[in-house]
Amino acid sequence: MKRAYVETYGCQMNKLDSELAEQALSEAGFERADDPSQADLVVLNTCSVREHAEHRVVSRLGRLKPGSPLRKPGSVLALVGCMGQREGERLFQVAPHLDIVTGTKEFVRLPQLYDQARAGRTRLAALDLSDDFEYARDPRHRSDRHKAFVSIMRGCDLHCTYCIVPTTRGAEESRPLALVVDEVRRLVDDGVVEVTLLGQTVNSWGKQLPGAPDLADLLAALDELPGLLRTRFITSHPNFFRDRFWERVRDLRTFCPFIHVPAQSGSDRVLKRMARLYTTDQYREMVAEARAAIPDVALASDWIVGFPGETDDDHAQSRAFLREVGFVQSFVFKYSPRPETPSERRFDDDVPDAAKDARCNDLLAVQDELALAQSAREVGRTLEVLVDGPSKTNEARLSGRTRRNKIVIFEGPPHLAGRLVPITIDRASTQTLYGRLADAPAEDAAPAPPAAPRRLPLIPG
Repeated sequence: MKRAYVETYGCQMNKLDSELAEQALSEAGFERADDPSQADLVVLNTCSVREHAEHRVVSRLGRLKPGSPLRKPGSVLALVGCMGQREGERLFQVAPHLDIVTGTKEFVRLPQLYDQARAGRTRLAALDLSDDFEYARDPRHRSDRHKAFVSIMRGCDLHCTYCIVPTTRGAEESRPLALVVDEVRRLVDDGVVEVTLLGQTVNSWGKQLPGAPDLADLLAALDELPGLLRTRFITSHPNFFRDRFWERVRDLRTFCPFIHVPAQSGSDRVLKRMARLYTTDQYREMVAEARAAIPDVALASDWIVGFPGETDDDHAQSRAFLREVGFVQSFVFKYSPRPETPSERRFDDDVPDAAKDARCNDLLAVQDELALAQSAREVGRTLEVLVDGPSKTNEARLSGRTRRNKIVIFEGPPHLAGRLVPITIDRASTQTLYGRLADAPAEDAAPAPPAAPRRLPLIPG
């Protein structure tokens, strides 16, 4: 029996692509390996959005050379995803022991490429981005029993100057509404109760489709599915919440009011250099419309610090904007130039690393202050929590999330996983709420554990 090991780097879209790759391999007769040393095929699904992610992959490739205890003799090594799409056959020079390179669409051909590589012991590259991507998903191939990622679109038509996604994933393609609804229906039939819709600019979904439906139309269609309890989506762009979007989704049974909509900077000057296509005032208008319709909407943001030409005053504007909007969560990244992007060609990377580190820590400190105050307001309330399973830090307790995506830790029986339960919140830390089943007695008050130290850059998981 052939066995395959898949290792994933990067975003939620990559996690879903890994599940699709594992499905293709399973259908071709592969079993899953839990360790690369057990695998006939080792697959690294890669990310190119930040330099740090690529460095991790290159380091991993170095540890997977033939003869390594991590490699089974005669096994095939494949690199797929964004890094494969960007670098292509040049990766064979970086890692001569690499057998297969595919991009962000042709990774589903891994079984055939494996057979060809084994037969001829030759290097193979599959990098075509021209065809539409549609792969019949088997709902059984997913990482979690009760929740799933669902891709509703691929690619991006925007050209933010720092971003390599249009190069690695191609032009924007929206999947037809009926196909998405059918996929979610099959997932729900297999036990899924929460789906997260994925796209590079997920709220621009539908503009290429007949009749130009929008994300609110799709959310309304999914809301009709019996058994589906929650629907989320990521990542949004502030320009594409149009046509009374917030009013149309606020009363949907499954809609979760946690919206990841990156601001990236609080300086209009920097936003213009980034080609983000909005000003801070336009972002404020989006926030005002959202909160007018959904007062408790939770907004999360990405930030890039140290973008070329960013001054201390630009950074101060970002800090003030973060505080003004009152984001519930922020992912902060130090700028790193990506090859062949407009910012890499036009601008010098002129902000010292020490300044980037200081600005990163500064924004994280402000966000921690905001998050702690927001968490404290939940103490004493009873919240609806979808139980994920045992806590990662204490398997004796359960972990789940509120509709506004706040992590909640509590004691309860394992069979609650995948169910909605009422939790009364007793105490809070910066990122986490602690509570008890609503009918359970209160614990003795105890201080919340200190927040975990932050690492730079902070990468969303």
